[in-house]
Amino acid sequence: MGETVSGSLYQVARTLKDELLKIGDIISRRSSQILLDIDNENLPKVLSQHRVAVILFTAEWCGRCILMQDTLTRIASRLFRDDIVFGRVDVDRAFSLAERYGVQHIPTTLIIVEGRVVDALVGSVSEEKLLERINRELTDIEKGGKRMAEKPK
Repeated sequence: MGETVSGSLYQVARTLKDELLKIGDIISRRSSQILLDIDNENLPKVLSQHRVAVILFTAEWCGRCILMQDTLTRIASRLFRDDIVFGRVDVDRAFSLAERYGVQHIPTTLIIVEGRVVDALVGSVSEEKLLERINRELTDIEKGGKRMAEKPK
């Protein structure tokens, strides 16, 4: 009887492992769908199609970047709107974009409104702080964008 129980437990554990791997794959695919991969070619189209872009400058080897990517994915899933896009730029693949926007450290998150950088957050920031900054810009847009016009480029 002991062999049957241990054999059954092994099967259950194996099934759970397989299911968890499937769930991990689904989450990974959803994350890549929520965060658009941005490069030199698609950036103009992305910016022209969305009033607001929240873009994370990242690299695969950067641990803090991975944490910020998870944070941005959670925010993107809560702020699903047609006028806002959430994306990431791999600085190893699109270094010229990092140069263009003056990104010197990663992770760096830029909030771009109507093609203009209105806020930059360097390093790891909390989900609450990033959400507050995004909401501030969205509120400003809804009120007519007075604060945005005052910001330097």
